[in-house]
Amino acid sequence: ERPKRYTLTVESEGTTVSRLFGIRRLTADGMRLYLNGEPFYFRGICEHGYYPETVHPTSDKNYYRAVIRRLKELGFNAVRFHTWVPVAAYMEAADELGVLIEVETPNNTSYAEWCDIVRFCRRYTSPVIYSSGNEMVIDEDYIEHLRACAALVHSECDSLFSPMSAMRGIEYFQDCYEEKPFPHNPKRLAVLSEFCDVYNTYSLGQTSYESTEGDPRVIDERNTVYDKPLLTHEICIQGTYCDLDIARRYRGWRIGDTELFSSVERHLEDKGLLPRAPLYYKTSCALQRDVRKHCFEVTRAANSFAGYDFLGDIDHHWHTFGYCVGMMNEFYELKPGETVENVRRYNADTVLLADLPRVQSFVFGDKVNIPITVSHYGSEIDRATLSIRVEGDGRVILRREIRVGAIPRGANTKLYDLSFTVPRADAPYIMKLCVSLAGANTDTENEWKLYAFPRVRETAPSARAIKAAGLTVADKMSADELLDAMRAGSRVLLFGAEPFSSLSCCFQPALAGRTEGHYGAVVNDTPIMGDFPHEGYCSFQFREMLVGSRSVVLDNATIPFRPAIESISAYKNARREAILFEYAVGKGRLLVCSLNLRDDDPAARYLKARLYAYAMSDDFAPRQSLSLYELASLLGGERLAERGNENAATNKNDITM
Repeated sequence: ERPKRYTLTVESEGTTVSRLFGIRRLTADGMRLYLNGEPFYFRGICEHGYYPETVHPTSDKNYYRAVIRRLKELGFNAVRFHTWVPVAAYMEAADELGVLIEVETPNNTSYAEWCDIVRFCRRYTSPVIYSSGNEMVIDEDYIEHLRACAALVHSECDSLFSPMSAMRGIEYFQDCYEEKPFPHNPKRLAVLSEFCDVYNTYSLGQTSYESTEGDPRVIDERNTVYDKPLLTHEICIQGTYCDLDIARRYRGWRIGDTELFSSVERHLEDKGLLPRAPLYYKTSCALQRDVRKHCFEVTRAANSFAGYDFLGDIDHHWHTFGYCVGMMNEFYELKPGETVENVRRYNADTVLLADLPRVQSFVFGDKVNIPITVSHYGSEIDRATLSIRVEGDGRVILRREIRVGAIPRGANTKLYDLSFTVPRADAPYIMKLCVSLAGANTDTENEWKLYAFPRVRETAPSARAIKAAGLTVADKMSADELLDAMRAGSRVLLFGAEPFSSLSCCFQPALAGRTEGHYGAVVNDTPIMGDFPHEGYCSFQFREMLVGSRSVVLDNATIPFRPAIESISAYKNARREAILFEYAVGKGRLLVCSLNLRDDDPAARYLKARLYAYAMSDDFAPRQSLSLYELASLLGGERLAERGNENAATNKNDITM
């Protein structure tokens, strides 16, 4: 954190050579890492080498100083170089400012090249781990290559050796024949254990591709097969929408002459979605911010991890054209809504954690139990004060102050079992759980949102009441049935996507750069939602409703489009998609909800009851209208084929090109 360097001077026969150096040693002991004998948690970013101004890596050390200062400000203490070797200026800046480096060679590097890389990088203090590449298959032949690479590291420098970032062929992909606790290859893993010091583990996507489903208990159970410190590979990897306004920053530079942004603008213009791009960008950043925090905290709560590399700190557009993966844009500016304070709540030496239930929505009168723990890698704490506050509905619901004793370093420790009853109110509301820990040189805090709803005993009115209101309710209808109902001037409440064309939907944001998946959902301010608590987008109160839901495709650029909830499709394959919407069709009225409204989810029960009440009231008067012909044009009834959140990211799949 505060590096001290020394000067070594060698004199021989009238020649003097001086060099700055630092003293540090990263060691592995069991599943833990230690830096100079102190417990250390590796908090790295994934450096892809994207330089918007110069294209190639610059030789200007001041640039790298600015980057490292920014990363340290956000709580990171390490940099993993994704399949490229850092330039000297980067390592010099890292030595000066105090950040560790994992050097990762390009894929398929020969042994001779490996020797050159190690002997080049070992002159600097910051490199502490060497890895042989990214996501390549590790078979028996390659293991012998790795053995030789490890021997060089162990004999010619004092760094650790990691075989591969994500060990394909050992912990996923082919040849993984042992099924428990997850499909893996124990024979190959045992051979690696003979000479490796640390592993960069894929973690079966629990901290990346499927991070919203990540469970620390499941992760720890799976990680029992390893006997070395684990750095979980490329956590998060969720994308955001494209910020088209940033195109002006590229003017006059070489990348600015490409179709990086102009192709997207044309594509969105064709779909009639260009005016909504700024809203989609802001909304997707809000969801990414929430999911990122959740992912970091799941990773930190897993006792079996010694650190992570994060994908990613910035947007970088080499992986595919348009790879908007960052918490910052490519100019190291935080995306809308993000703050340094928020990031450091979950990305620091000491992090407070709340063991929240999967469903974070509660019913008035529920008793809530939430264990509070701390992941502590900071300075010694012999005693501290834990402060807890729960607030909501404009009042403080609970306040606690607890004295805690010595907190072990390098471990997760339970501090308190929080228990409280959700107060009743006139309407649903958002609760905020705020926790802080102060003691010795530690002063840290964290906070989480929870959601409170009235108890809904019956989500649907009686059949008699529904009939009296002239309402038709269905889970699906044929195109002819729906058109006939609209011709007859009926009110229709449809809980499902049929007979519209639709796509599967989920809460997990799409992987950055891909052409499929969704980057969140906008909640527009319409009478349909009533007093349902939201902040303009679908966050964790909608998670269970989005899992297993469908997104209705309304791909006609000539019809009005302002649904109550609209799904944000990938900007490289843009579609007009809605999850909750209404239209007046002739004399008829149509309300469609394709969310998964489960009875065991308090938020879903409340929303379902709300939709019934709205559809049966005089408020059900849609402001947007369609002709019968326009409605018929949308009724394909097709469950559209898609690839989902897959790892296909080649340019030929990018529709905007």
